[in-house]
Amino acid sequence: MEALIHDDLEDFLAVAGDFLDADPVNHSVHLTTLDSALRGIRQPAALISLHDNGSLVGAVTRMQDRPLHIAAMPPTAAQAVADALRGQEIDAVTGPLDRVEAFRPVWRDGGREMYRLRLYRLGDLAVPDVPGESRLATAEDDDLITEWWLQFAAELDGLARDEAEKVMRGSRNMPAGHVLWVVDGTPVSWAGTTEPVAGVSRVGPVYTPPEHRRHGYAAAVTAAVSRWAHGAGADQVVLTADLKDPTANSVYLGIGFVPVSDWSEYRWD
Repeated sequence: MEALIHDDLEDFLAVAGDFLDADPVNHSVHLTTLDSALRGIRQPAALISLHDNGSLVGAVTRMQDRPLHIAAMPPTAAQAVADALRGQEIDAVTGPLDRVEAFRPVWRDGGREMYRLRLYRLGDLAVPDVPGESRLATAEDDDLITEWWLQFAAELDGLARDEAEKVMRGSRNMPAGHVLWVVDGTPVSWAGTTEPVAGVSRVGPVYTPPEHRRHGYAAAVTAAVSRWAHGAGADQVVLTADLKDPTANSVYLGIGFVPVSDWSEYRWD
């Protein structure tokens, strides 16, 4: 197995772009972050193509200040990737569970799993019957969405507000659609999704403030933003849910999302 490091984004895409495009559901994070790099929103920190006996068999990507992403890495390439990355300060890795389990022991001892996630893709959308209506967010909603995004990051990760701002900042400027669920003129829930890349949009975050929960608003706004993604040209809509949150998983199953694979995010302090 050979791991080739690419210093040029265009060169990397010329080698690995078609490979990633061939499985856009499982490679959605690779594709959307590479798209953001092409737009100048994020800077690549690592671009690796993987070759076995002269044939391209995988790819690995990392954007600055983001985990190493190994969804397109075959587990058998873990050692080659670790060897290629020696000297880089990588403190987190994310991807399908089998790939993370292959990579983490050859990278560093210790660490801990931060999340166990399930990747879903939308099958037949079942729109729930919930009071209220959806609307696309406008520039006037930017402050509200930013505040809810901070609350989402703080709640999910248990972060102080300044740390939550760092987490949120990396995603806030990515091309996306944002939908609000509104009841009697008051926004009660919000969902975002990436604009389609290779025919796939990835939903998230989905956030409902505590005072508005248990009314079905998260299901309603997720269905609404999924319909927006299809209208924007997505052939597939995907999302991930924390397996420690049975409510969220039940919500997504209830509106037509079907499981694809289990993922992990692993971090070294």
